[in-house]
Amino acid sequence: MLGVLTDPILPVFAIALIGYVSGRTGWVGAEDARVLNRFAMTVLLPIFLFRAIAAAPWPAFELVPLLAYVGVEALVYAAGFAVARNLFGRSRQEALLLGFAGVFVNNAYYTLPIAQFLGEPETTLAITSVIMVDSILAFAGTMIALEVMAGRDAGSSAGLVLKRVLRLPLLWAIAAAAVFAAGGLPLPGPLDTFAGFVGRAASPTALFAMGVILSVTPLRPEPLALLVIAVKVAVFPLALWAAIVVLAPGTAPDGFLLSAAGPTGAMAFSMALLYEVRTRTIMQVTVWTTVATLATLAWLA
Repeated sequence: MLGVLTDPILPVFAIALIGYVSGRTGWVGAEDARVLNRFAMTVLLPIFLFRAIAAAPWPAFELVPLLAYVGVEALVYAAGFAVARNLFGRSRQEALLLGFAGVFVNNAYYTLPIAQFLGEPETTLAITSVIMVDSILAFAGTMIALEVMAGRDAGSSAGLVLKRVLRLPLLWAIAAAAVFAAGGLPLPGPLDTFAGFVGRAASPTALFAMGVILSVTPLRPEPLALLVIAVKVAVFPLALWAAIVVLAPGTAPDGFLLSAAGPTGAMAFSMALLYEVRTRTIMQVTVWTTVATLATLAWLA
């Protein structure tokens, strides 16, 4: 576990530290961070996901435990939204993103490297399947919901809201990737090179922007942040374990549990920044789940 923390996890998150220092010194401001985040979310990330989804080994994924993961994720997500909205009075957009933060994991740059470091192909494949499905359902679904909410808040008609949704670059990237994935088609060499080169910049850019905003965010967790942290660290993994035991008793649950036990991914914060949603509680959840899951991941690994 120490080996995978020193490389690649800490080097990956070093760019967020650089963003934090840049924000604290005033070299980069919050508005600069918003521009960078928008570029990452609307240009770089769709290209990254297009390549990842198109090249994923879809036929090798285990369907039943993956469906159990998605089902538990949906229930916990919905419960998180309801609690944040109805008990804590947060806006629809913030409540949605707090529900998302309770289930969406930093798998690509955290739990997947751990599995690869441990040299466990089944665990690696399970985590890869979660990354792919989460990208399409949880992440893209949340962005669509935020786009719909933004359209309604602006007084747009149903037709204009639909037009806003259909203009999302993420949806076009997923649709294009689905053509390659469904047909079993390899990406042409030049396209693969382009998507790989450009897509790799998505995470560093978003993490740098997050570091800048972190520099002006109080880290003492609010009560709602503590609740979401508890859901992410304990409730979601335990509920998933119970679901796999009942629905897929012959399945090795390690990869799926490792996925569920990881820290909140930065995408919750990135979407909040993109749609001008309050980021304070979401940032606290992101930071403290990263700290809190060190122990759980070390035990699971």
